[in-house]
Formats: sequence, C-alpha cells, structure tokens
Amino acid sequence: MLLASRYTVRAGRALLSGLPGVVLLPFVLPVPEGIPLAAVVVNPLSLVILAALAGAWAAPKAGLGSALILGTSLRLRALAAWALAGIIMGAAIAISDHATAPVWNTVALPTLREERDAADLALGVIYGGLTEEVLLRWGLMSLLALGLMRLVQRTPALWAAAILAALAFAAAHLPAVILEAGTITPALMARTLIWNGLLGLAYGAAFQRHGLEAAMLAHMATHLGFALTAI
Repeated sequence: MLLASRYTVRAGRALLSGLPGVVLLPFVLPVPEGIPLAAVVVNPLSLVILAALAGAWAAPKAGLGSALILGTSLRLRALAAWALAGIIMGAAIAISDHATAPVWNTVALPTLREERDAADLALGVIYGGLTEEVLLRWGLMSLLALGLMRLVQRTPALWAAAILAALAFAAAHLPAVILEAGTITPALMARTLIWNGLLGLAYGAAFQRHGLEAAMLAHMATHLGFALTAI
C-alpha cells in the first residue's frame, strides 16, 4: 500500500511537471477554425500521462534522479552549469545552422538564428523544457535504460538509452518541419535529425548525471541561446 502511494505521488509530480507546456499549446499554436481548443491538447496530455506513469516506475529502478519528483539531492552548481551549457549549445547550433543554410536548403524555413516571435520562444522554453523532457527523458529514456540494464551494465545501458531517446526526440520534430515547410527533403530531414539529435543527447547526459531538472534547464536555456543569436 505504501509503495503504491509513493508511486502515485511520483507519477502525479511528473504529470504536474509536464502539464504547463500542454496548457500552453492552445495559446501559441494556430488552431484551424471549427476545431475545439481541447482537441489540441488531447494527444500531448495523453502522452504526458503515460510518460509520467512510466517514469515513476522505471526511473528509480534505473537509478535516474529528480529532486522535484523523487526527492534526490539538488546540486545548484551543476544545475547552473547545465543552464550555461544550454545557452552555449543553443547559440552554437543556431550560428552553425545559419551558416550552413545553403546545405540544408532551408528556403521555406527560417534558420535557428533568424528572429522568431515570443510565442515560439515560450513554446520552446515551456513545452520543450518541461513537457518534452517529461516525455523523452523521464518517460522514454527511463524505460529504455531499465530494459537495457537487463542486457548490459548500467553505464552502457544509460548511454544507449540516451542515444535512443535523442533519436526519438529528433524524429518527433519532423512533423513540425513538414507542416511549416509544406514538404520534407533529405537535406531538411538530416538537418532536423542532426541538430535535435545532438541536443537530445546532451539532455540525456544531463538527466543521467544530475537529474531531470538539469535536463529541463539545459533544454530551456537552449532556446534562450537561439534567441540571443537572433538577427
């Protein structure tokens, strides 16, 4: 009974951590006429619930931490370091993406360095930094790590899980690219997978080393890094 109660608390805290981004969606995404606002949040909310439940079971077993959800230690210096790293990564990738735009043929899309509005920044910081981290790191990476630990030792399992979750994170951005560009080319696909895959791997490293909050802060700060380089 006590174990069930602890599990429920963990799952509830994880759900609350990912919920702000879901609530934000109807306010920042264009909603086609005739579609109720609630429809915009049904799928993301369902996924967040599943990820919250999965991570609440798998993360403690895999030795992955979270101060807010599991009560593990909170290392402020490490969190600050990951926030700074996120800003640097965001700025570096935005500058690199802009410089290599002819390679990716991003005519139909702005580069990561080109100015975006406040809604884009809010979506990246809140939905990306909170909701996506609950989905991809807390939920998916924890499950993958726990499963892989049955086959290999803990450290290789965690890195393999981080890589697989990063690939899933990168692939999850492809529908948005298709929607915005109206099409997808091999170059645009490569661009999406490379940049987001690298970032997802960094967030996975933050999660396994210093907990979910480190991954969230690094992710949030990445979008601030994009914004700082806007032209």
